[in-house]
Amino acid sequence: MTDSGDSHFYDLQGYIVEHGNIADKMRLISAGYRLPQDVVDRTLASLEEVLNRDGGVPIDLKKGNPSSVKETAEMLPLLGAFKKTHTELIQKMVKFLVSRQKADGGFAEALNLDPFIDDRYGMTWGRRWYPVGKSITWLTGKALEALCLADFDDEERLRRSRDFLLHTQYEDGNWPDFQNMDESDPMATGNVLSGLRAMDIKADSEVYQGARAALFHHLQDALENKSTYDMIDLTAVCPPETEKEREVVRSGIELILETQNKDGGWSQLGTKKSDPELSSILGFVLKKCAKYK
Repeated sequence: MTDSGDSHFYDLQGYIVEHGNIADKMRLISAGYRLPQDVVDRTLASLEEVLNRDGGVPIDLKKGNPSSVKETAEMLPLLGAFKKTHTELIQKMVKFLVSRQKADGGFAEALNLDPFIDDRYGMTWGRRWYPVGKSITWLTGKALEALCLADFDDEERLRRSRDFLLHTQYEDGNWPDFQNMDESDPMATGNVLSGLRAMDIKADSEVYQGARAALFHHLQDALENKSTYDMIDLTAVCPPETEKEREVVRSGIELILETQNKDGGWSQLGTKKSDPELSSILGFVLKKCAKYK
């Protein structure tokens, strides 16, 4: 095991450098892991090379694939430390995201992504949570957070996204994946909450407090079920506001550390092989949340 500043755990950096893609490496770089400078430089160069002409990150990070709002919105916040050195790259990505905002203020994927999303998720997670052509709550949360962190200054567009999210929350505090969906999705709530926080929504607002309560309830259930995957939402509720919340965060971090594989990564539920994407996300969570243990 190696000490990476949070606690003792296996060599995540080495695993991601060897097995991770551009996004996986950027998550560790953004979180503050000390990756070799040549790895950082190559990763940024690879991102610039793969970026589509419209400024979007291609789905599956494969050059020539259509641009994805999800991939772009997840990548953009990871470039925070490079605002001065990679301004043009960031602005291209911002321009693409803005182009995918719908009239209702939400964000949607283009229709040409449908077969790619189906290939990636259709046989595992299913597709209902990730439609194309209509506004998606969790996708809007990701896009809103990305634009805010990139210092996008069109307040009217940002407010429209915020209002779309404020008006689609369900009574249980969670959000559906899209308007008029017959059930809420706690996994959407973490993304929405991060987007609203980036917009500086008032912490004492009913929407914010309801979302935090719902997400903590979901995290407590996940802890009881030993679901490491669900701990990816810990960053959305940090810093904890009460001792009870701090205990949930502490237990979540312990669960992440306990379930790490010896190769440095983490596995998806029901599998033994480490998954680079999940591993980089959980590594990011550890760096950002460990101080709240």
